[in-house]
Amino acid sequence: MQDVMINSRFKFSMNLMCLLLFFTICYACGSDDVITPEPQLNILEKLNQIEDITVEEITSVDHFERLFKIMIKQPVDHNVPDGAFFHQKIFLGHVDEEQPVVFETEGYSRTDHKTRELSPLLGINQLTVEHRYFGESKPGVNDWQYLDIWQAANDHHRIVELFKPIYSESWISSGVSKGGDAAIFHRRFFPTDVDATVAYVAPILFQQYDERFLDYYETVGNASCRNKIKQYQRSMLTKIDSFPDIFDAYVKSVGDFGSATTFSLSYKDIIYHAIREDYMFEFWSSEIESCETIPDSNASLQAHFDHFRNVFDVFLFFSDYGVEFWTPYAYQALTELGNYAFDVSHLTDLEQPIPPLVTFNVRPTFEPSVMADIDNWIKNSSYNMIFIYGEDDPWTVAEVNINPSNSLIKIVNPATKHGTRISDLSSFDQDNIINSLNEWMAD
Repeated sequence: MQDVMINSRFKFSMNLMCLLLFFTICYACGSDDVITPEPQLNILEKLNQIEDITVEEITSVDHFERLFKIMIKQPVDHNVPDGAFFHQKIFLGHVDEEQPVVFETEGYSRTDHKTRELSPLLGINQLTVEHRYFGESKPGVNDWQYLDIWQAANDHHRIVELFKPIYSESWISSGVSKGGDAAIFHRRFFPTDVDATVAYVAPILFQQYDERFLDYYETVGNASCRNKIKQYQRSMLTKIDSFPDIFDAYVKSVGDFGSATTFSLSYKDIIYHAIREDYMFEFWSSEIESCETIPDSNASLQAHFDHFRNVFDVFLFFSDYGVEFWTPYAYQALTELGNYAFDVSHLTDLEQPIPPLVTFNVRPTFEPSVMADIDNWIKNSSYNMIFIYGEDDPWTVAEVNINPSNSLIKIVNPATKHGTRISDLSSFDQDNIINSLNEWMAD
């Protein structure tokens, strides 16, 4: 009997405790002190919370979990942030918010997403930016005075500031050719925006027409090849009135691809300027033409033209699409970036009064102090930067000058041209680059 009473009291006590616990929980549920976990936003929801951008999700590719096309509102003049504006196109390849970001600065337009080398190599996110005044990233009116390296660097700085609250891990900037220049310039003005920079085949020129290239033309290859180049130039200009019909037939054979296959420039004007000003450079840049393939003066007109179109992508360079594509670059080259010089001393008797291919509503004036400042900064203040060049690329004439250190690496890859990448380097150089990037990102 006593055992029964003890058992009953025990059950009563337990029931009472449960009842008290129930009321305590209910009271707590109604208390203002209880913290309810915030719902986790996905990446698209977070992007949509960024001010001044519109986001469109597109089909993902490669190692990216999700892919987005984004338009961001940018000031035309960053000195007047509330003034005129344009929308700049970027592509975001998303892997994980807890992973680093490769910040790819394009030098030109970027029609669609392109997975560059570093993001799959490191398995991380990629944010690609179309350059101002190119492609869809244009002001309503091309006021050329705001197309300069400082304004572009501020575009990039603003994008980094907007996206770092989401991607708070390390950032690496990178770019190819003129895009590599853009990465360098961004780093010059905003050195702490990113932790490291990889600039591929990025030239730094010091004159509107950099005369270092004249020495290059006189020493590259052998004397026989250099003479064949000059003889071909003379032969093309001597026969110039015979090529428009051949040029026209070639264009028609390709078919209609809109502005990429229409030409407002005359075929004669194209050949005249291309042969005089660009042929030497483009020949030595070519991956398919060689000294053995240069026609001699007795070759047929068709052979002359076939060599010309193999050296020049006439649609990319000279079609209506091509002229629109390259015109902003031409302005930058004439004002800040510079261009390669060309030798016409052997062609003076073949000059004709043919107007330039591109003109501007302002007179471009070259400012040599801009690239002199970049050169000085690279040599004396830059850090955590990697520069990669191809030994046989004519642009390597204008490779950067560095004071070698543990935080600056320059590699000139033998027997390669403008397409050289990390994957083309020796195993030693590849390991050095990856180990350095990992070290700099960890700092």
